[in-house]
Amino acid sequence: MTITIHGATGSPFVRKVKVAFAEKSIPFEQESLIPFGVSDEYKKKSPLGKIPCLEDGDFTLPDSSCIIAYAERLQPNPPLYPSDAKGLGRALWYEEYADSKLTEVLTSFFFQRVIRKNFMQQEPDEEKLKEVAQNDLPPVLDYLEGELSDREYLVSGAFSVADLAVASPFVNYNHAGESVDASRWPALTAYLERIHSRPSYKACIEEEKAMFGGGGS
Repeated sequence: MTITIHGATGSPFVRKVKVAFAEKSIPFEQESLIPFGVSDEYKKKSPLGKIPCLEDGDFTLPDSSCIIAYAERLQPNPPLYPSDAKGLGRALWYEEYADSKLTEVLTSFFFQRVIRKNFMQQEPDEEKLKEVAQNDLPPVLDYLEGELSDREYLVSGAFSVADLAVASPFVNYNHAGESVDASRWPALTAYLERIHSRPSYKACIEEEKAMFGGGGS
């Protein structure tokens, strides 16, 4: 039975899962679902009413991090989690940072310029975005720039859940017409180009560009 992933195209969390499944060559179907006013039936699968949610036969599992951990056991190769204790700990930290602070900052641009403008018929609040760009954005980009330095990947010298998670909200940032300033954050810019060029990521980005008309990278 094919696995179903419930969620909306363009969600950084749904994208995380789709890329992870593509990396592992796990077949799945996506059932489009917008996480607003979800049904009681869906809340039986995802009690918080959020996306994504996996359905594998009679087994259901919400939350992108949990779903990727499940996928790792279904298909261990290629691994998305470092085998050493320190590497695993760091990878899980980067995933948490990406899912919380990084997504909060970067997707604010996507919400205002894509969701609010195209789906809510409201003008984006550019003043609010100017404040985010001046006050909230630089610290997170500075942090990632410092963490990367001259590394190809964030953890243990290999692509992992850390890279998968950190790169995802930057796609939304690109769809909103923004990009990382390569002169100020060169390591991060080069890193994102590498990760987004992977076939798993590139396929998602192209699909979304056709929908949103954004830049991608």
